[in-house]
Amino acid sequence: MNQLLRRGLFLVMAGAILMTGCQSKNGDQAFEDTEAEGNGSAVGAETVITGKGDSVSVTGTGAAVDQRVVTITAAGTYRLSGEITDGQIAVNAGKEDEVRLILDGFTISNASSSAVYGIKSGSITITTEEGTDNYISDGTQYQYEEEGADEPDAAVFSKDDIILEGSGTLTVTGNYGCGIRSKDDLTVKSGTYVIDAVQDAMKGKDSVEIEGGTFTLNAGEDGIQASNDEEEDKGYVKISDGTFSITAAAKGIKAETLLEVTGGTIDIDSEDDAVHCNGDVNITGGTFTIATGDDGIHADNQVVIDDGTITIIESYEGIEGLTIDINGGVIDVTSEDDGLNAAGGNDGSGNLESGMEGRPGGPGGAFDSTEGAYIKITGGELKVCASGDGIDSNGDFYMEGGTVIVEGPTDNGNGTLDYDGTGTISGGTFMGTGSSGMLQLFSSDSTQNVIVMYFADTKTAGTEWTLTSGDETVMLSGNPDKEYSSLIISSPELKDGETYQLAAGEESMEITVSGIITQSGIRSGMEGGPGSGMEGGPGSGTDDFKNNGPRNRGSGDNVPEKGGESGIIDNPQQGGGMRGNRGADGSGGGEPGEEPRPGTPQSDGEQWEGAEPAQESAQDAES
Repeated sequence: MNQLLRRGLFLVMAGAILMTGCQSKNGDQAFEDTEAEGNGSAVGAETVITGKGDSVSVTGTGAAVDQRVVTITAAGTYRLSGEITDGQIAVNAGKEDEVRLILDGFTISNASSSAVYGIKSGSITITTEEGTDNYISDGTQYQYEEEGADEPDAAVFSKDDIILEGSGTLTVTGNYGCGIRSKDDLTVKSGTYVIDAVQDAMKGKDSVEIEGGTFTLNAGEDGIQASNDEEEDKGYVKISDGTFSITAAAKGIKAETLLEVTGGTIDIDSEDDAVHCNGDVNITGGTFTIATGDDGIHADNQVVIDDGTITIIESYEGIEGLTIDINGGVIDVTSEDDGLNAAGGNDGSGNLESGMEGRPGGPGGAFDSTEGAYIKITGGELKVCASGDGIDSNGDFYMEGGTVIVEGPTDNGNGTLDYDGTGTISGGTFMGTGSSGMLQLFSSDSTQNVIVMYFADTKTAGTEWTLTSGDETVMLSGNPDKEYSSLIISSPELKDGETYQLAAGEESMEITVSGIITQSGIRSGMEGGPGSGMEGGPGSGTDDFKNNGPRNRGSGDNVPEKGGESGIIDNPQQGGGMRGNRGADGSGGGEPGEEPRPGTPQSDGEQWEGAEPAQESAQDAES
């Protein structure tokens, strides 16, 4: 009996020890589930915050209520629902704490400050619950505790990182300043956002990175902005996916150092530049539809387009940068001034500075060569419809591949091409139509053959042209939406010594390629009076472009009084230069101008009176 008793007592004690061990372990686990980890991560049960109009209830830890202000002081997950009228969610936690706000059918407004105010934290993640609609708004006037203070200034404001995600909808109304603003990084992973703001809709000082989501942004200033201009590795905007509808009174998307787009569908209607960076713009994907009162895409430094679909349906200038590299993509540009413009300095294309001399009869502004400026096209499909110069480089222009169609100006104060350095073509297909008065051709040191045609009369919009080979194969053709009097075409298929048939409307002629630059026809003079250089007389005329005021024109000081006296520009690539108006018989055009070629082509293009069709190579033009 004693042995059995001792054995029983041993088993009881052993069981007690095992039970004690189990209780200790379970107790530790329960403790861990209800506390935050030391590294600031949000762990454990959610704290529930419920708005009831003029009151708020909190169930859980990490948050306290004072009237309708809920202050969160610890890392964790906080689920918000209901409605809080004239209240605030204030996050004032540790500097490494990660705070997650789950919006689960939540509405909050504040009449005199930010509705969501991040005072201190490691980050604030705002998650919209699937299937819910959530609303955040502020008032039109803020009250600050200290005189001279200017923060916060957004309906959702944080001094630290903001992360947006979820599968619900968040509507933000910024009645005072911005809609959503982070003074560090603003990251969006997913969700649907409708933001209406007096100033910027979405702003991250150091960066804005968007990986997905659906956005409807209506901004009194910029739609999306990263504003840090003091640190080279900050102040950037990166978009990899998402669907955007942006209406902005200033810029659509603005970055200080880098603006990078690799995907997404982006529609922008902006008064100022649609896509703007004070540094570089890099586009490797995405679909853009742009309407703007200034530049469609602008970089103070370089614009690089490797892929994507870009449609600029309205702009002052289409794409502008110190350098422009187009290596791929499908691009369609419509512009009131230049389609592509390589120019130094910061943005100012839409409002040229007063007092600067323009070219005679042309737009005012600085047209001298800019060091380092160039446009290079190596691939892709580009179409330009420009009222100013189609492609304008204040430095060099290189075409090495791709397909380029330019419908240039109808007035004689601009040209299909305009460059101040070298303009060469070594690959790709180029088709350019426009006026003849300021027409500039590719340089004679190009390595691919070019045909230039000056038509006997101006072709009306919609007049199709075709280039046919000797075996009657149509090699190239076009159907411009604008009237034109000149045509520049170049293709790897153009062979030296070969004869081609070129037809436009009822006009047709044979052209034999001879040398790199082959010209045919008689170049028309300038319209609007002898030597005027533009319609309406010497140096006259202004155009009121959208939101840019009057466009400055040249003063006319250098415009000759007699047609043609300074109309000739001594540059073989200018095709003989500008001439004054010719008479009906082809004579005239100013004493220093070239003598007119005998006769003009008949309307049917089959016979020439008095001479063979006028054809000249670059060597002929130089002689």
